[in-house]
Amino acid sequence: MSDDDGDTQEDQTYVPVPKTDPEPEMEAVTVVLVDDHRIWREGVKSLLADTEFVVVGEAASGKEAREVAAEKQPRLLLLDIRMAGGDGLEALPLIKQAAPRTAVVMLTTYDNPVYMARAVADGAAGYLLKGIGRNEMLAALRAVARGEMLLSIQELKRSLRGISMAGTESGELIEPLTDREREVLRLVATGINNRDLAATLFVAERTITTHVEHILGKLGVSDRVQAAVWAARNGLVTANDQNMF
Repeated sequence: MSDDDGDTQEDQTYVPVPKTDPEPEMEAVTVVLVDDHRIWREGVKSLLADTEFVVVGEAASGKEAREVAAEKQPRLLLLDIRMAGGDGLEALPLIKQAAPRTAVVMLTTYDNPVYMARAVADGAAGYLLKGIGRNEMLAALRAVARGEMLLSIQELKRSLRGISMAGTESGELIEPLTDREREVLRLVATGINNRDLAATLFVAERTITTHVEHILGKLGVSDRVQAAVWAARNGLVTANDQNMF
C-alpha cells in the first residue's frame, strides 16, 4: 500500500529560483560648477546629490574655471555668464582650450539669443536658464552627457548663421572623416536627432550613434553642437541643409 502522506520523488525535485541580476550602477559623470555665488553652487550640488553626476570641482571666476577645468578635465562644466571675477563668455574659449573634451553648459539668468549664439560659437554645448526645475536640469545634463543636442533646431540654426558667414578654418582633423561620416556630420549640423537621422539614411539608430562617436573623436570636440560648429566653419553645412528639417 502506498503512503499517501509521503512525498514522491517528483515532489522532491529541486526547482532552482532564477537569480535576479543586480541593477547596473550608473556611470559617474564628473561635473565642475562655475559661479561667483557660493550659495548657488551649494544649491546645484544639493540638486545633483544621489545622481550619477559627481561634482569634482568648483570655481568662482573665469580664471579659476580654466585652472580647475585643466586639472579635473570633467565631462561637464556648468558656467555662469556674469561673474564678479570675470565674464563667463570671455572665459569659455580658454576653458575649451584647456579641456577640449569637456562639454560646457551655460547656466544663466540671461535669456538672450545673442549670448547664446556667442556661447555656441565659442564652444558651449548648451544654454540653460537658472529658473529651470530639477527634473528639467537633470534631463538636460543627461542629454548632453549622452552626446545629444541640447539646443532646439531653430536655436542651432540661429547660432550657426553667423558662423557660416565667417568661413574660418578650424584646423586639421585628428583623423580624416570618411564620406559617410561627412554625410552624417552634415545632417547632425541641421539639428536632427539620431532616430530621425537614421530614418533619413535608412540605417539603424545604433549605426548612427557609432558614426557620431567616431566623428566627435576625429574632430576632437566634446559634443554635437560643437561638431555642428566645425561643419559650419568648414563649409560642410549650407543654408539649404539647415532648411531640410
